Amino acid sequence: MHLLEQIAPNRYQLHDLLRAYALDQIKHLESAEDRHAALRRILTWYLHTADAALARTLPFYRMVPLEPSPDVDPLGFATTGEADAWFAAEQDNLVDARAAAETTLTQTAWHLAVLLRSVFMHQNAFDEWFATARVGLAAARSLNDRRREAEALESLGKAHFQARQLAEAEEHHRAALAIRREIGDEHGTAVSVNALGLLALRHRRLNDALARFGESLDIFARRGDRRWQALLLSNLAETRYELGDLAEAATLLGQALAVQQDIDDRGQEGNSLFFLSMTLRELGRTEEAMAAIERALAIAEGASPVWLGHWLVEYARVQRATGRPGDALVAAHRAATIQRRLGDRSREAMALDGAGEAYRELGQPDQAVALHRQAATVHRQLGDGWQLALTLDHLAAALVDAGRPEEGSRWWREAVALLAGFPDPRAAGLRSRIEHAAGEDLG
Repeated sequence: MHLLEQIAPNRYQLHDLLRAYALDQIKHLESAEDRHAALRRILTWYLHTADAALARTLPFYRMVPLEPSPDVDPLGFATTGEADAWFAAEQDNLVDARAAAETTLTQTAWHLAVLLRSVFMHQNAFDEWFATARVGLAAARSLNDRRREAEALESLGKAHFQARQLAEAEEHHRAALAIRREIGDEHGTAVSVNALGLLALRHRRLNDALARFGESLDIFARRGDRRWQALLLSNLAETRYELGDLAEAATLLGQALAVQQDIDDRGQEGNSLFFLSMTLRELGRTEEAMAAIERALAIAEGASPVWLGHWLVEYARVQRATGRPGDALVAAHRAATIQRRLGDRSREAMALDGAGEAYRELGQPDQAVALHRQAATVHRQLGDGWQLALTLDHLAAALVDAGRPEEGSRWWREAVALLAGFPDPRAAGLRSRIEHAAGEDLG
């Protein structure tokens, strides 16, 4: 009695002592060949069941199709909720499966690494993602498979990018690109060029980003890949937004959204709606901006906390633009809570900065100052000069409202110095606005 315990509906586990006994008996009673065959079957079952779950939850993130395996019968999932629940229940086992495959079934280890990337990237599960990607890279190299090596390098690049480790991200994406060009992998080349475009965008090398995205878009257009064409149109739109070309950004986003809605690419549709909200808000079309960001949040809810936490910050901005700073404060605090749980310090700082702006509009500048200081500290630690300049501008304005203009001028002066390093029109416009607000030469 009590040797088998039910821990959840349809889930059971052995008592620790019975498990240890069973493992000991296996070593005595089963041949090495039988043990290996059993391990192969269970790992293959996990691989195919995880693939089936991913097909239900994130169909556009299935990177490599699997060959059928006649000796396993994977689970099927009728709904996204069932698939999500399975991933949540099996996450530790999936990581263990990857570790087991590492030492015995190299090809399965690589497949698991590629598949789990799509799971971990929507959870910011960086420890698991880095470990799994490195296993995938070692597996590909042991197989002497250059195409698979590039895929693993891309995974590492994405993990470092999402963790805001941009130098490491660029190193891995450049290595993946070199391999893909060497072996003539046109699709992979375009993917890597896009990744380098995103890095240029984060470093605010906007003309470089435009060139990279344009190169990648040309390849995908030639290949007739509608999903990637729409994604590149959205990336080009974000770059145009940062350059202050709002009309062109809105046009590109409209083109991207038409395709994304047609092919039911919900994740990228939400991302394009997020950028569309930013663009419409700056154009003064706040009601349309609200409609766009609410549609994006409807996609994110229950699908990806990474999307939800990020897009809520824009929701807070639109709330403030429509005269509802109290609602904006609620949204910004929720975003910060999500990002703290995910471990994304950069986006948490952006959310805290947004909460500070809401406090200032609510007539509570001292609370705003405290949050802007927190955000500025994080951006400074991360070496993000652009976000630091934006936050210092907000901090200075809050200090002026709090009756401390001398302190405000100090932070405006640093913001202007930071903005001098960015030659684009948006940076120049912000610098001019700060100098006007300060009423003095801050250069």
